[in-house]
This record gives sequence, C-alpha cells and structure tokens, in this order.
Amino acid sequence: MGDIVTPEPVRPTRVAIWRALRTALRLLRARWVAVAVAMLCVQGALLWTMPLLTALARWTLHRLGISGVNVYTLDTVATSPLAVLVLLVIAGVATVQVLAEITLFAVIGHLALDGGQLTFTTVLRRSWQTIRKAAGWQGLLLVPYLTVLLPISGVGFSSALTDRVALPKFISGELLKTVPGTVVYAVVSVVLCYAMLRLLLFPALLAGSDITIVQALRRSVRLTTWRTLLGFGVVALGAVLVASVVLTVLAGVGLVPVALAGTHTAAGVVLGLLELARFVVAGLTTAFVAFFFVAYVRQLHGRSVGVPPAAASGVGTRVASVGLVAFAGLSAPPTVFAAADAAVLAAQADPRIIGHRGNPSQEVENSIAGLRAAQAAGADVVETDIQETRDGGWVVMHDVNLERLTGEDRNVYELTEEEVTSLMLRQDGQTAPVPTLEQFVEEADALGVQLLVEVKPHGQEPPGFARRVSAELDRLDPDHTHMIQSLDRGLIEEIARLDPERPTAYVVGFQVGELPPTSTGAVVIEDWSVDDQMLVDAHAQGRDLYVWTVNDLADLTDHLARGVDGVITDEVARASAARARLVSGPVPLYLERARGLVTIG
Repeated sequence: MGDIVTPEPVRPTRVAIWRALRTALRLLRARWVAVAVAMLCVQGALLWTMPLLTALARWTLHRLGISGVNVYTLDTVATSPLAVLVLLVIAGVATVQVLAEITLFAVIGHLALDGGQLTFTTVLRRSWQTIRKAAGWQGLLLVPYLTVLLPISGVGFSSALTDRVALPKFISGELLKTVPGTVVYAVVSVVLCYAMLRLLLFPALLAGSDITIVQALRRSVRLTTWRTLLGFGVVALGAVLVASVVLTVLAGVGLVPVALAGTHTAAGVVLGLLELARFVVAGLTTAFVAFFFVAYVRQLHGRSVGVPPAAASGVGTRVASVGLVAFAGLSAPPTVFAAADAAVLAAQADPRIIGHRGNPSQEVENSIAGLRAAQAAGADVVETDIQETRDGGWVVMHDVNLERLTGEDRNVYELTEEEVTSLMLRQDGQTAPVPTLEQFVEEADALGVQLLVEVKPHGQEPPGFARRVSAELDRLDPDHTHMIQSLDRGLIEEIARLDPERPTAYVVGFQVGELPPTSTGAVVIEDWSVDDQMLVDAHAQGRDLYVWTVNDLADLTDHLARGVDGVITDEVARASAARARLVSGPVPLYLERARGLVTIG
C-alpha cells in the first residue's frame, strides 16, 4: 500500500467521532476472539522479554562489581562500555516490544476493516511491517517517546514493560513544596501531556499505511485539534468509566464468597480472580480505544469503516489459539494461589507507620507540634532531620537554606543554634519554632515514640562529624531507643561502626537492581525503586526494609500488604487506618485490596 495523502475530513468532527465510536463497538463485538488471543500473545511476550532483560541487566551489574545503579555507582555505569552497550540493547528491545504492543490492536483493527482474514500470519506480517519502520535513525525518536515520555505522562497506550517508569515521587514531592517548584512542575506536566495528546493517533496512523515514523508523528499532530481532543477525551473517559463499573460489580459479587467463608485465604483467592478479570477488562478497553482511533483515521483517509463478517480461521490459527488459551489456563492458578498466600501474609504482617518529618499534613514539618500530631494519628515512629550549626549545636531542620520554611535566606551552618531556634517555621498556615535535637528527643521520650533521626550533612562540618553525631545521640538516648539514618552511606556506616548498639538505616534515593550492600540494620528504599525481590533479600540478610515516601492510599495499601517493615508517610492517619483495616479481618482486607483493582487508567 502506497503512502496516502491525508485529505480534509469529509464530515464534521462530531459525526466522525460518533461513527468511529460505533465502528469500534461493532469491531470489538465481532473480533473479541482475536482481541483475547492478542492479549495472551502480549502477555506471553512479556513473560519472555522481562526476565531476559532483567537477567541481562543483573549480569552486567555483577560484571561491574556493583549491586545496582544509584548515586554512588552511576559514574561506574556511565563510563563502562559494556554497561552502555547493554543499556542500548535493553532500550532497543524495550522500544520494539512497546511499539509492537501499542500498535497490535491497531493492526488488528485495520486488517479487520480491510476485510482480511485475521490469522497469526497476517497479523505478524503487518506487525513486522510496522516494526521495521523503527529501523534507521527515525527509530531513535521512538526510544524517548515510547519508553520515557509515554509512561511518565500517562497519556496514550501504555505497556506493561514500562509501567514502572515514572518520575520518582521524592522529586515531585519536593518540587511541590515550593511555589517556584510547583510552577515548574505544573508547566512541564501540562506541556508534556499536551504534546502526548497531539500524538494519540500515531499508532493508528503508523499501522494503517506505509508512511514513515516522522510522517506519522507529523500527521497525528496535524489531525489532533482541540475539538478532536475534546471528543477523544469523552470517548476515553467513557471507556474507562464503563470498565471501572464492570470491575466494581465483579468486586461486589466477589465479596459474597469472602463474607461467607470468612477466611483470608478466600479473600486472597477472590482477589486473584479479580486481578485476572482486571487484566481482561483492561485489555478489552485498550482494544476498544485502539479500534476507535483506527476507525477515526480511516474516515479521514476516505477508507471503509464498515465491519465485514469474520472469515473462518484456518486450522493453524485455531490450534495456536487453543494452545494460547490452554497456556493462560495453566498460568492462572499460580496467580490466584500467590494472591491467597499474600492475603494471609498481609493479615499477619505488622509494619510500622513512620511519620515523615512528623505529620506535615496536619502541622509544620519537623516541629514539636508535628511530632505530637504524628503520635496522635497513630505513628509508631517519627522520622526527623538534624543538622549541625556553626557553634556545634544540633537543630531539627531538613533544608540547608532556611528560606522555604522561615523566610530567612540564610544557611544553617552560618548560624548558631540559638539563632536558628529563634526563627519561626511557617507552612500551610501553621507556625512553630525550630526545635533543637534535645527538645525533640525529650518530647519523643515523653510521648513514647521512637525517632528515626536522619543526619543531613550540609558539607561545612568540621572533621569528626560522625563521632559527634554518635556522641550526641548517646548523650540524649543512652538506651539506644532511637534510630539514625542517612543518604550518605559512608557516614551512616561509620556511625554504625562507632556505636554498634545504635539501630541504623541506609537511605537509598534510587536503586535499579539488587538490594544495595550495607552494614546497617535496615535499608530505606524510595517508593519508585522498591520491588519484592529487595524485600526477600533484606529479610534473608536479617535487615528491615522501609519504603519512603508513600502517601497515595493505593500505594500505602500495597506496601503494607506486601510485608514491608515500615512505610514513611506524610499521611499518618491514612496509613494507620489502612493498616488497621488490613489486619481487622478478611472482609476489610478484601475491600481494601479490591479498591486498587477496580480502576482502569
């Protein structure tokens, strides 16, 4: 098929959208078997691709003698030809996989509307023609688009291979705490989302004709005016709403056997089945939206959008389809059994709720009032930050520069302890004085709350910093009740060596790979980086694993249920309530876990 010049739309946008909507519904109803088989193919490809890419990455890290990629090993990775080569291979494979995944339903839609027979051969041939367009320099444009911008923006077709790609929440969280940071974050988010909206038609265009990648990108931008985007938004939101309603109904039906059985095993089994149902509903929703875009694009090109009768499948296609269904049937029980085991473990887990800088959702961060508010809201531990002043004093403060919370454009290391504590903290309409470490420890002891003291080096400390930190904590807390943590691995490990009885934790800003090696008793992993294998490794080493900073209810529930030893959160009351629900019985646990499974999008 030759390149097709895009004519002007032959009908108003509203009519074209309505006709595309009806075509997508008919196509989904007529080709649901092909959609189901395609979903299984994608899942099967992921079952092979993800372990292979993970194994390749781990092999590379072991060859470099490091456990993962973090701030300490980034230079090692960046300067290693082997690491760069492997990274390029992984990026290339991931790009091809994601491209195939997001265009698969578009390929099926075009073939079906062209009246062609939907066989594995025809679908693979057309898909390969689409993938081949990524060869050459134009394919380089797809690497950032498919593997970074698309998953981060959340606009367009997603891929299970890149579902963990996101802006780390500790970065966005810190940006949103200042007006300039909020403005920058908002502007970048709006620009990124708008740009990705203009590329919504890219998969349908690329799979429907022999145009190049650049031509498909340009054409998508040209065809997506504000009026079409508004119509697309209505259709997409409607599809998501219908899918969510279906899953909510299924979750409600599943509540009946859970309530009758009254066991956590039953709750886990039903949750596993609900997770499988979510996979099916999400796949059908994605197929419908892809068919809608295909029908819309075909109208603009003057091509048929009538759904022809389905042709009988060949023997090979039927045999392969039956094999895929059998494979899916064999793969489903382990998922359900794993969910049942997870529910039982969630009921037995006792993770700690750790207030991040106190309870900043209620009171000023790192204040005595925030400490009290965290304890009242149910925190078992309160995380706080300390810095050394010019005269060797210790104040509770996160930022080196004091302007954000006090309005004083001065640094902690420039002032004495008395000068810092004479300032007032102001945040979200609340005020409080800057406390000393001694005041904070005394109040925590009075409240019966353990502290997780994060040491924040500002770089201006005299030699012997670790020894002074250790001595000060020993003076204030001779019973070694309170913990010390730091992002500086050398510092925290020196503190652990100087005072082996003091509980210590190494904080990891980001970690891609295995659990980082450390001599501390606990590891604090940022929410974006943590995975189940890290938890298994930590417990096998006899270490605790904490996750920071988790505020979203669904994320809180997931981490609490998976068995982490603690979650660091700004939303102490929300986290405490979620933990209470998880351990109060099988029905509350089921409802809490099902909450995150009934939403598509």
